[in-house]
Amino acid sequence: MGIERKFKRPVSWLAGRELLASLESILSYLLNGEKQDSRDWMFVEAITPPHCNDTEQEYWFDYIADTGDGSRAVYNVAYLCMSGLWLKDEKITRGHPVSLSRTGEFNQRLPRGEFLFVGGDTAYHAADIAALKERFQTPFNWAYEDIAVTTGEKIDQRPIYGIPANHDYYDALDGFNRQFCHPIVQDIHPLVREQEDLTDPPLGLHGFRREQKSSYVWLNLPFGWRLWGLDSQASKMDKRQQAFFVTQFCDKLTRDGSLFDENKKEEVQETLRNAIPDKLIVATPEPSTVFGKRATSHAAMTELFLRLGLEPGFLQDGRLDHSKCRLDISGDVHHYERYWGNANENGEYSNYASVVAGGGGAFLHPSHTDAGEIKKQSVYPAEMDSHREVTQRILNPWQIFLGGYAWLIGAMVGFITYFAVTVPQSTWSLFELVPNNLRPVWGDQDVLARIQIALTLANTDATLSGYWIDLIYLLLFVAFLIAWRLMSIPELLKVKYSASRDIWNRRLITFLIPVVLWLIPLLLLILEPGESTPPSFLAAILIGLSCVAGLLIFSLIRCYSDILFERSRIRKETWLDFIPLWVLSVMGIFYMAVGFLHYGTYQASIMSFDLLVIVVWSLVILGLTAFPFFASDKLGVAKANIGKFLAIGFWHAILQISIPVCLALYVDWASWLIICGAAIAITLIAGHLFTSQYFFREFSADVQKKIGQGLLIAWIVIGIAVFFATMQGELVAVDASRLLMAFLSGAIFGCIWLGWYLAVSMAFNCHNNEAGGGARSEKFRHMIRIKLTEDTLTGYVIGIDAPEKDISKATIRLVDVFTLQVKK
Repeated sequence: MGIERKFKRPVSWLAGRELLASLESILSYLLNGEKQDSRDWMFVEAITPPHCNDTEQEYWFDYIADTGDGSRAVYNVAYLCMSGLWLKDEKITRGHPVSLSRTGEFNQRLPRGEFLFVGGDTAYHAADIAALKERFQTPFNWAYEDIAVTTGEKIDQRPIYGIPANHDYYDALDGFNRQFCHPIVQDIHPLVREQEDLTDPPLGLHGFRREQKSSYVWLNLPFGWRLWGLDSQASKMDKRQQAFFVTQFCDKLTRDGSLFDENKKEEVQETLRNAIPDKLIVATPEPSTVFGKRATSHAAMTELFLRLGLEPGFLQDGRLDHSKCRLDISGDVHHYERYWGNANENGEYSNYASVVAGGGGAFLHPSHTDAGEIKKQSVYPAEMDSHREVTQRILNPWQIFLGGYAWLIGAMVGFITYFAVTVPQSTWSLFELVPNNLRPVWGDQDVLARIQIALTLANTDATLSGYWIDLIYLLLFVAFLIAWRLMSIPELLKVKYSASRDIWNRRLITFLIPVVLWLIPLLLLILEPGESTPPSFLAAILIGLSCVAGLLIFSLIRCYSDILFERSRIRKETWLDFIPLWVLSVMGIFYMAVGFLHYGTYQASIMSFDLLVIVVWSLVILGLTAFPFFASDKLGVAKANIGKFLAIGFWHAILQISIPVCLALYVDWASWLIICGAAIAITLIAGHLFTSQYFFREFSADVQKKIGQGLLIAWIVIGIAVFFATMQGELVAVDASRLLMAFLSGAIFGCIWLGWYLAVSMAFNCHNNEAGGGARSEKFRHMIRIKLTEDTLTGYVIGIDAPEKDISKATIRLVDVFTLQVKK
């Protein structure tokens, strides 16, 4: 467009700078999200958007979601949202080219939407003022300016509406409020920057104006259509919001109070179903159907729909009452999927579709992840394109390096592990991989020799005898606390509102006493006289387990205090309710104190380093092994294949720890360069080999399974080959250069192994989110231009395969078109 601009790359997801900067907000939301709910204070009213276009028989609006990431992708989507689009005057099919102007054969107009609806996750990582200004407002305003220059016309401001999702909530909706809610003063006039209040940025967009007054909206659209924008993150809805939506079409249920009467639940739902609007668009922060996974009748999303009187068509293979017509639409997942909504064999249009459309600018989520339970009627990008784009990028170590500070984590693990097995006596003696004559010499004055002296144990009568009992006890207690939290907290939740004091008190006793009884063996262990001390590394393990036990006790306190807080809303608290808090607090402090005072008998330098090593090794081995079960796993694949993913995670952990150490122990610098270069080259080749059209012409579940098996075998072979290659040399004396090699090896192979791990897991339908975040692809962005008529809803899904800084060079095409029809 003639103006040089600095387009920001997508945010880094692999422990990147932006993610670390947003960590406090994210943790605050995860820990206190439900207590920070601002929705109950909102004022809301139904909105009737204007009709600006000159089309009386149809009404248009635009939908995007998951924006505010890579500036180039957001700029391209924003340009589409503020432009009229043109199709060729012929039969419209998928792949149909789209033009930004009326030229030649392009004479079928898709006019700019009367308003823009944003379906959540407006900016990343947290949608705060800085992220929204940099990654949402700026690209949108650039697009506005470029359209004005290109067309020579002033672009009128049209309404923008939105609902929040989890990344909006990470900023407690402050950024969302500034971006979407009606401002106190008039919006900034386009292109007049001097009006900005730098102390309270309004985040206005040149091409749009803000009208809504809450985080959820009811839009009255022409021809009797209604759009509900639900603020229902994690499928939870507050009562005030529920009452607002119900009041718009069945206010008698809120007036007589029966809406929230659990005894009349079925009767209320039947009344709502009969009264609900016939023509409806329901926008939610999360999809009801995604990745080919069938929703369940007990899912939170199903319960949410039933509470509002919405028939869960996604449970009934897309079947909806013939008198209704509805589109369920959401973002959250960053690609396009459509379920149902096809015409039948007689050419009759369906009256229901469920659409996922999270391509507003955020990184690409692999679209080839598929549970295979429900057929996708349309998907963008195509499965093979998705597999090729994401797999090639995550099997590129340089891409993983750019994706955040994951490389630094690998480097520190390699550095600390090599140092631990070569320098300090306590950890060196565990393996004795290096003979004494190759370790730093005491008489030398270099840094390593002085550090070794500081970490050398004085003669002690350390013995394992007796302390195995302490170790077994603490391991069992930690396991008990984990299991007890999983078992006892749900039981407490069942009676938290109980009117019977006896039932509540009995539940408190059964919650507290089993934990307290574990104190008896601990007291016997610490009061038993003994003259020996445990080996320093075992002492550090005992200290670590004592601290873990204390933290788990404090987590029980947190869970119980939350339950007590909820109970106090309707039940009066007594002093008995606080006994568990007092007792468990004392126990938590006592266990931590016992760890340090009873077992911490060595000098601080030795204990500190041993604890550091234990923490690092535990996090790597246990963390990487269990990672699939704590990461986002919408399909539940990891839980359904526990053995497979435990093995994959454990293999990743072993490689991450062992390879950098072996390289530093045995390999000279020339051989190191060859091994690292070969591993990188093989990884890059594998990325292209396993995505080659020569081997995989079509993509299917069977093909994906074969790819996963092939990737896993290749990863195992490469890992073993690198290990044996490192063992061909002879042990090298420990010095500073070896520590540098361990650091560099950890950084390089950390990127290599993480890429392989994500590629293998993704091929087995796991780690979709993490693989997409690691790939950070800006390709395959899209928006939906929706046309409403008296009887139909038609969605034109406009895709950009490769966003460009100059959008005139981008290939824009129609990737899907679907029509829903009101049945009379």
